[in-house]
Amino acid sequence: MQYQENLSAFLDGELSETDTRKIESALETDTRLQAELASLIEADQLAKEEFAALVDEPLPRDLVKSIQNAPETPVANSPAAPTRRANWLTAMAASVALAIGGVGGFLTGSSQPEQQVAAPGWLQDIADYHEVYADQKRHLVEVAASERDHIQVWLSTTLGTDVRVPDLSENGLEFQGARLLVAAGKPVAQLMYLDADQRVVALCQIQSASPRDGFADQTIGDFDLVSWGGETSNFVVVGDDDRGDLVDIARTAASQV
Repeated sequence: MQYQENLSAFLDGELSETDTRKIESALETDTRLQAELASLIEADQLAKEEFAALVDEPLPRDLVKSIQNAPETPVANSPAAPTRRANWLTAMAASVALAIGGVGGFLTGSSQPEQQVAAPGWLQDIADYHEVYADQKRHLVEVAASERDHIQVWLSTTLGTDVRVPDLSENGLEFQGARLLVAAGKPVAQLMYLDADQRVVALCQIQSASPRDGFADQTIGDFDLVSWGGETSNFVVVGDDDRGDLVDIARTAASQV
């Protein structure tokens, strides 16, 4: 597999799970590949910033008038141009959405400290875990809610960043306890909650040197996920896709973690 030729597809989340794992493994030891990935991320970020600045600029008055007065004429089908634009926007969105997780560290220079690169596959891992653990009853958690202080110390030490257990009772959720997961090759804290109908909602946290901005929601399989970033971590709340309250839950959690 030519890793260099597939880095862009890796960032866009377009590779198969097998190929994604191969690149993640290569990035752990290949400093040249790490540097190339760092350059791609930097270029994507620059493109995002330039695009955002362009969107914020007002259109010239003459251009607005020309558009308003232009005759409506049919345009021949041209699939290539829309496809190119869609692919470009998709690529840009993917670079912005590189939220949480890491594929190990990369070095941009021998004298620079190790940094964490966001990995596109960690949310899929979280959804896969949730599908398994949400059906558990007796073994829903590793450590029970009665050991809340121990949970926070244990997971903070393991993740290398502060882990707090938020009170989500105002959202109708009762804390049950915690698990330790691994996603994208990194430890993940999973805090488990139950609602009045005994449905599971999980709050997961992973250490990141490049946390995402704002909240983002998506659906993977039968579950909805709402993710966001903090100072040194990325977070995601995951629950059934028919809940409709995960954004509110995420905002409550974000105010406490």
